[in-house]
Amino acid sequence: MNTPPAPILSPLPWGVWLLALTIGAVELVLWAGAHGLVNAVGAAGWRAQAMAWAGVNPALQGWMLDTGQTPLRHLSRYVAFGFVHMGPVQALLVVVIIAALGKYCAERLGSARVLLILALAQAAGGAAFGMVGDAGAWLVGGYPLIFALAGIYAALARDMAPDRRALLLALALPLVLLIARLTLAAIMGGMDWVADVVACATAFALAIALRPGLLVRLRRR
Repeated sequence: MNTPPAPILSPLPWGVWLLALTIGAVELVLWAGAHGLVNAVGAAGWRAQAMAWAGVNPALQGWMLDTGQTPLRHLSRYVAFGFVHMGPVQALLVVVIIAALGKYCAERLGSARVLLILALAQAAGGAAFGMVGDAGAWLVGGYPLIFALAGIYAALARDMAPDRRALLLALALPLVLLIARLTLAAIMGGMDWVADVVACATAFALAIALRPGLLVRLRRR
């Protein structure tokens, strides 16, 4: 009996579904509140409240560093800020890219490992923004997640490319994303690009360090 061919479009790994659905659900609730589709007091202001609740703020980070106080409520911002967006267009763009890049990365590293890398890389990006951003600026949105996935992709390409030409072709995607981001930052201003670049570099390093076989390599040493 012949084995049926594998489908061209395989299902998304569970970690990618979890990430995409969470971002989509948060945006749906905020959008519905802003358009009066939720019968609740203050629903129209949910997006602003969500940004204040989840966003990373340099002044707040400075207070934590100066006082040595690190409440869990504020530490959670460094993971939560990626799930709140300025609007549905930004959220949709993030979800689409997460589905595409996340599928590739999770199929090779596993969902749990990819989610761990994304959480750490996003937190590193948020902390970097907190160090250089204006005191009144707020960082929200999933762009650091996109660039973290680009960093994971670059690390995987580094390991899998058979030759230099293939490596350069594989690295074209993250390089194009970084160049486009820096160009946009030069035009629009702001320091949120720092979070994207740091998240990308952190994810690249973590994907190399945490790739399968780490324990075996450590034991051999």
